[in-house]
Amino acid sequence: MKTELLGQEKNLVTIKVEFEAEEFTASLDKTMQEIQQKVNVPGFRKGHVPRRVLEMRLGKSQFYAESLEKMMPRAIEQIVGDYDLDTLGPPSFALKMDSIREGEPLVCELVFEVIPEVSLPELESIEVEKLRPKLTDEMVQEALKELQKICSTLAPVSRPIGEDDVVHATSIVYLADTDDHREKDDTPQENVFDLGDSLIRREIKEALLGKSPGEKTSVEFVVDKGNADKRVAGRKIHYDITIDRIEERILPPMTKGFYKQALQMDIDSEEDFRAELKKKLLPGLDEEFTNEAALTAIDRIVEISEVEIPDTLLNRQIKRQKQQDEEACKQRFDSSIEEYLRNTSVSLADYEEDVREKSRHALHRALVVDALRKKFDVEVSREDLEAKIFDIAHLNGVRPEIVRAAFSKNQDQLQQLTNELRDSKLTAVIREKVKFKEVDKFTANELRAEKLKTEKLKTEKLKADKSEAKELSRAMEIAPAELSAVNGATIEGGE
Repeated sequence: MKTELLGQEKNLVTIKVEFEAEEFTASLDKTMQEIQQKVNVPGFRKGHVPRRVLEMRLGKSQFYAESLEKMMPRAIEQIVGDYDLDTLGPPSFALKMDSIREGEPLVCELVFEVIPEVSLPELESIEVEKLRPKLTDEMVQEALKELQKICSTLAPVSRPIGEDDVVHATSIVYLADTDDHREKDDTPQENVFDLGDSLIRREIKEALLGKSPGEKTSVEFVVDKGNADKRVAGRKIHYDITIDRIEERILPPMTKGFYKQALQMDIDSEEDFRAELKKKLLPGLDEEFTNEAALTAIDRIVEISEVEIPDTLLNRQIKRQKQQDEEACKQRFDSSIEEYLRNTSVSLADYEEDVREKSRHALHRALVVDALRKKFDVEVSREDLEAKIFDIAHLNGVRPEIVRAAFSKNQDQLQQLTNELRDSKLTAVIREKVKFKEVDKFTANELRAEKLKTEKLKTEKLKADKSEAKELSRAMEIAPAELSAVNGATIEGGE
């Protein structure tokens, strides 16, 4: 096989391919043999139908097309390697079958769509602001309360349920469609509700507060339609709960024993304990601010990088975005995108322009980030995944094989975990390349506040989804990773 680069226009690369006559003949003979074994022709034994008869029944073009199809994968693989092409998909080619002459070389042109070239800035020239880590007394007090909770004990009480109590209960859970067609399982499940947990669902906590052992209560709520688990998304959950017993959380007093248990250090006074706690919290806060600054640096790199987005790529992204919008409208509002636009008084022209701009921005960012990953060889190895799975298992008190099995059942979550690891590794690279300027407050304060507000809303949404997943998995004994694992890296359970 001979190849020749004919040219490149934007991100389209055209390659001329010439297959030797012998190569095409061998592929054609193999194709003929395969068809002879499949086709039944009256008067001939299978596998012994003459080629001339098959050509009359099926046409030469079918044999030529199938023969060429057999030759293409190896040819494409060789071309991609020889010309170091970073393709977006299989190439297109046009060949008139009536132009093929057996016994002569077969010539065709392949057009490859490749990833557009990205012009990255010199990362060493980029400087971003980074908050100087400062711990307030309020932050230290919050960390202290969390440590006391971790080191606390539980004691049974006979009073009504209070704000931070731990409630042991027996529940029957109904997983129902929103039209109240019930899928009922009458098997009681033992549940433990920690009312001091910030992730507990508000409706469940309100239903339990004030109740006493032996009392019954019910609660019903609809799971958000955007929940990661499509089996429960948009469906109504009903709990019938019987209170079995109540436990009060007893926080440890500020003594040497608590100091030792919390920080694994011999400390004499509360003042010294707070000082040591502050020392341990400061590096974590600095790490958090450094990662935030690195993400800001990536935003800056995306903003100033240059890349020409071809229309073919942009149109595909627009089509995907519209499909996602259509699915979201159907799921959230049970309407089409056109109905949604009419109800919100947004014109179709404005929507089209908005989709085009969002698609262009998404492509620009994706291409720049991909270029950064390639430049610095950012990849996720099997060892990286195994290490992360081990961390998740250790954090949740379960065996690694349980976490591994949960991810193997859900390839979407496994891909999400891989993407998070890849993003984390890229962030680590950017931290080493760009310059940070420590400040007490950001110069662009209003922009920063708006960004933090957006991130806060995202965090609150994730917490709500995690709370739903946690309570549902406890009550229904559905494998937590299968039920939700909303952020792709958290397996609720093992408490």
